[in-house]
Amino acid sequence: MRRSCKASILSMNIEHLRHVLSSRTRFDVQARPGDSQLLRGHGTVRALRPDSGTVIFDEAGLWTFEDCSNIAFHNIYSWSLQSESPTLSLSHLRYGQNAPVHLVDFIEAAGNEWESASPYACGADIYRARINYSDCVLKLSWRIHGPDKRQQIDYTYVE
Repeated sequence: MRRSCKASILSMNIEHLRHVLSSRTRFDVQARPGDSQLLRGHGTVRALRPDSGTVIFDEAGLWTFEDCSNIAFHNIYSWSLQSESPTLSLSHLRYGQNAPVHLVDFIEAAGNEWESASPYACGADIYRARINYSDCVLKLSWRIHGPDKRQQIDYTYVE
């Protein structure tokens, strides 16, 4: 049964949010690294549900540069949903499922969005994230600031 795409991410119950996450099959991504060229990418998502509180995104894609050259990339993320509290956590599984790197916990923000409760620090770089769900599209945006880095990365996940 297809669920409504009009639901607010804030009003979703945990099962509906799991469904939204696990139904993603592809994505587009744009990265704006400071004053450098805009990078565009696209790829596929294999969504896995290893347990009732977790959805894993196994992503494979291609970055395309202004000169039309490409470079492949691969990421594995774990979305953890807590039914006892309205918490959504995001971790990177670069070291495998038994050694997740916790990135952020999302909390409710204004409108149809959740934002990172606190930033993720990687060395001197600070990462902040925001997610939005509207019209069947899930958007994840990262803002990265550091001494030598000012980036914005925007993912758009669709069914």
